[in-house]
Amino acid sequence: MIPTNNEGIRGPMVEPNDLYRTLKSQPGFIDRTDRVRIEVGGADRAKFLHNLTTNDVKRLAVGKGHEAFVTSLQGKTLGYVTLLASEDRILLRTDPGGAGLLLPHLRKYGVFDEVSIDDLSAQTFEFHLSGASAADLVRLAGADLPTEGDLNHGSTAIGGSPVQLIREAPTGQPGLTIIGGLADAPKVAAQLHSLGERLGLVDLDPALFDLLRIEAGTPAFGREVTEENLPQEIGRDNRAISFVKGCYLGQETVARIDALGHVNKVLKGLKFLTPEDVTAENAVLTRDGKTIGKLTSTAFSPGWGCPVALGFVRTAHAEAGTELLCQGAEGEGEPRSVVVCDLPMLPPSPDAA
Repeated sequence: MIPTNNEGIRGPMVEPNDLYRTLKSQPGFIDRTDRVRIEVGGADRAKFLHNLTTNDVKRLAVGKGHEAFVTSLQGKTLGYVTLLASEDRILLRTDPGGAGLLLPHLRKYGVFDEVSIDDLSAQTFEFHLSGASAADLVRLAGADLPTEGDLNHGSTAIGGSPVQLIREAPTGQPGLTIIGGLADAPKVAAQLHSLGERLGLVDLDPALFDLLRIEAGTPAFGREVTEENLPQEIGRDNRAISFVKGCYLGQETVARIDALGHVNKVLKGLKFLTPEDVTAENAVLTRDGKTIGKLTSTAFSPGWGCPVALGFVRTAHAEAGTELLCQGAEGEGEPRSVVVCDLPMLPPSPDAA
């Protein structure tokens, strides 16, 4: 992570109870440099990634991006990624820890194509600006914004430092991600914080960011996405899976599930009906005394006034509004009532209250 703390350039930390109102009018900054960034180049780069992922990479135009799953031969999820196409490369990004499965897999199959595979994670930074005025801050910094559209991106500069700017909304708020060379990170962060003072820029710590991610329904590798999952269980079919692209590694399993019409479990949002805090570790979901799901991520939501969670629920019990019980895997603790929610489960605006 970039040591912005020690250089006196961080903005004020926002109090959790003010988070939602703050981000309606003020941008939030978080350092996401610990994420994985892999550059795939070479003449066969589109064909290569097309044959290893669930989305249609061959149709991905320069300046565009999309989500995808990297699947094993058995159709299990080795990675949940975004792919960003530039003139001579495709940038693959995923969550911390994702390189352990992805890099060996990509390099194993890369020997059959004219491609280069370079892990740029340690050489680059990644900042995210979240909130309605994130674009205003970037304009103040003199950068050119990408065209409207999720994962649209382009090359520009901030304070003379070349960066890649990406439109994305992992928090459920309009957002912009900034990627550049690691040596330029302190300079870019300092300029954003200096210019951001007039817009009320606030720093989001990882816990606050995770809360926003949970409410937005953005899955995280290692929590909602593991190598035990099937792609359709994550509920990102419209964003991350093409069912008409043709053959790719694991396609037979994905197509068979599509033909059957559903998977046995699916990722859903969950709201607790009492305000006491909760942890996802070992927590299971039950209905009529039977285990029908598990939690993967939890956080207390000031916007809802209760804990919220992401978790997998058996499809038969996954309709929004269904009430379930949550407790420890070995039956420890008092059962807590939860209600199943569709994603995203963004809280109502404070102004509408």
